[in-house]
Amino acid sequence: MSTGNVEKAILAEMGKPQSGLIDRVTRHNQIFLHNFTQSVERSCECQLMGCTQSFDLTLIPNQVLYPKYCEEHRSEYRRSNFMRQIAAQPEIYRFDTVKVISEPAPPYFAARFSDPA
Repeated sequence: MSTGNVEKAILAEMGKPQSGLIDRVTRHNQIFLHNFTQSVERSCECQLMGCTQSFDLTLIPNQVLYPKYCEEHRSEYRRSNFMRQIAAQPEIYRFDTVKVISEPAPPYFAARFSDPA
């Protein structure tokens, strides 16, 4: 797809229920479907959890792929560094993962194998 039109390929994959291309593209970008015939400015919020910054996008005719993150968090390193800094704050809630080792025994087995003392 290096010589093809990426926008057309994205639009063609949009109708499919499961698309690897759409999954890869929307990992770091967002898709805006629009029918503007002239460039339009639009304000968007950064979609990185914990970031409250907004940034301006210029919606261009016949283009549907746009950045998902603000200018400060466009690189993978900056996003992971931001998340590390957020996680280091003491007021951030943390949850340990819960793992079910085994299902509870039925009551008649529990009574039979429990310690009588």
